[in-house]
Amino acid sequence: MIEVSGRVTGHEGDAVPGAAVTLVDSNGLQTARNATDRTGAFILWAPRAGGYVLIASAPAHRPEAATVNVVSSAVHLDLTLHGASGLSGVVRAEQTGVPIADAVVTLTDLRGEVFDSRISRSGGEYEFSSLAPGTYTLAVNARSYRPAALTVNVSDSVATHQDVELADGAVIAGSVRLPQPRPEVSVTLLDEFGHVVRTGGVDERGRYAFHDLDAGTYTVVVTSYAPVREAVHLSGERTLHDIRLG
Repeated sequence: MIEVSGRVTGHEGDAVPGAAVTLVDSNGLQTARNATDRTGAFILWAPRAGGYVLIASAPAHRPEAATVNVVSSAVHLDLTLHGASGLSGVVRAEQTGVPIADAVVTLTDLRGEVFDSRISRSGGEYEFSSLAPGTYTLAVNARSYRPAALTVNVSDSVATHQDVELADGAVIAGSVRLPQPRPEVSVTLLDEFGHVVRTGGVDERGRYAFHDLDAGTYTVVVTSYAPVREAVHLSGERTLHDIRLG
């Protein structure tokens, strides 16, 4: 058995305790494994002389590997681990600044491949850890808000903070007053040119809602009885508009 020892440090020379250190032979088989002590030091034992690969990894760091030529005497080799970058921030409403919980936060690479996704917490917080440095696209969407996407540059070994603001989409909501038993009702939203924007139904209390709309003038059409058409002017805020069928 031949001793292979060394020390694992961070990019500023500080010790990395508890790092996993593995020795792999030329066939890719593990021959020894250990963890660094509080000073970052480790000792492994190679079964015989030959060429090996020494691998070190630790939480919040990028793994590192190095070639080791083991001869008849002990070998000493130090490894430096660089911190893995992270990305975090808070999702908020653009107009009010209120944190948005349960927003879907998606991170993609420059090719459009999804790297990972998160759900924002109660305070709107999200976090991606152990990211390789580079340029990413951060996309966020939440119910009743406009989705947003922006480019984020993640630097090496420095955590990146990026808050995201979502614009409030305008909402038309109201109720259709119906007799019992309640018939099937369809609610259609038309723009000012008569084009269908959205279609939907009503719940058990006759309520309907259309979210994430542009400001403008719309027509709400309810069908079940003879159709009823009523123009609704939308100023950009929540608009309540009830409809009575005769």
